Amino acid sequence: MRLIDLMAMAVVAVVVLLPKPSVDARPALVGEPLELDRVAELEDQLFRQPHDVATALALADSYLSLGRADWALALLGRFRGSTDPRIPLARATAYAERLEARAAVAESTAVEKLCAERDCGGVAIKARLIGEAMRALVDGQIDPAHDPVAAKQAVYKVLHPGKYLRP
Repeated sequence: MRLIDLMAMAVVAVVVLLPKPSVDARPALVGEPLELDRVAELEDQLFRQPHDVATALALADSYLSLGRADWALALLGRFRGSTDPRIPLARATAYAERLEARAAVAESTAVEKLCAERDCGGVAIKARLIGEAMRALVDGQIDPAHDPVAAKQAVYKVLHPGKYLRP
């Protein structure tokens, strides 16, 4: 009798645990095959050399271009104490993509501190640009989730869009 009960429980477990036919499986990353191959190659390279900053930055940039700022942040978390100013710049960019203004400002400030000690060139300029744009949201106490139009206008004013004239 116990054997029949055990078999009945196994059948019920199989029926309950099987996935429903209405569940749609979708790829985690959507993009051109060339982009996806590049991401796979970088992930493989980073798996082999987990402390390679250049590979991590290239992979984070690929994640950002494919709309996965959260993946870029998770990836760059292991390099948090790095003295390379490109790490907080990439983190600031990811936070800005997610419209997390306070975190983006904090990361851009970290870049400025690191670049005060040495010449960083374009890294400092990019960090300043991101920091000022996100600082407009923080100073104006604008929540992009609740007021996206005001957030867009505040960032737009800081970036000083200009038109160029063609000769």
